[in-house]
Amino acid sequence: LFLAECCCNAVVTLLQPQQALTGGQLVSLHNAAAAAQIAAAGVQTQCVGKGTYASRIAAALNVPHIAAGDLVRAEIKSGSTLGQQMQQIVSQGHLLPDEVIIKVLQQRLEQGQKAGEGGFILDGFPRTVPQAEQLSRVTDIQLALNLSLRQEVLVEKCCGRRICQHCGKNYNIADIYLPASRDRPEIVMPPLSAPPECEPHLEIREDDTPDVVLKRLRVYQEGAAPVENYYRKAGLLLDFEITGGIPETTPRLMAALDPYIKAVHRSSSSKEQHAAVVGQ
Repeated sequence: LFLAECCCNAVVTLLQPQQALTGGQLVSLHNAAAAAQIAAAGVQTQCVGKGTYASRIAAALNVPHIAAGDLVRAEIKSGSTLGQQMQQIVSQGHLLPDEVIIKVLQQRLEQGQKAGEGGFILDGFPRTVPQAEQLSRVTDIQLALNLSLRQEVLVEKCCGRRICQHCGKNYNIADIYLPASRDRPEIVMPPLSAPPECEPHLEIREDDTPDVVLKRLRVYQEGAAPVENYYRKAGLLLDFEITGGIPETTPRLMAALDPYIKAVHRSSSSKEQHAAVVGQ
């Protein structure tokens, strides 16, 4: 699954583990597992819950959740030659070039292949159409699932975020209820309340105000909408609206994904059986 949040959305793409990119060249992945390969990625819009959904789906499918940002930080921390180059770029205030991120990602995917991983959730990539095009050359995309959240709900959730300065855990005081209308479903999102010991230590981010959040969304939409349109034009986008909290939404999301996951399993099994016949 590829998650790329677009405006108030998150695009999720079901991938087939057939090819990988090495040194700018497409090569076949040997011993590709029959399980659906999943990548979850995208430009960050806060409060949609992309990372949480990615980790929940990864756990349900028994595949690793790979966050592109974590890969970059780990590479820099390792002190490798590539990590030192990345540190120099970042310290100068520049964005990492696509080829650098691709290289780090490719290293992780090759490690997973050697370890026999049956797939993965890739979180935080692609962020642009050129990156999405490169991802399409790396692997076979089967489905893009568009996770949408109404803007007014997204703003309220962002403004309701709180962090405990004592333990570092995140909470949300927003108690959201929007009744169903003629063309809109009911939305119920209870607060994620902090325990009594954390309440005195809760703080709000200075930029979590309605005006600032709306400005971030406008900037985000300008940069990320083309990624959503890229998958929509390819006929790979399936819309899924978030109408409840994560515990309520996750089973619905998995049910929506189930037919596509089964289709990928059938496709992979068929290819394995064909390979077995040819090899006899």
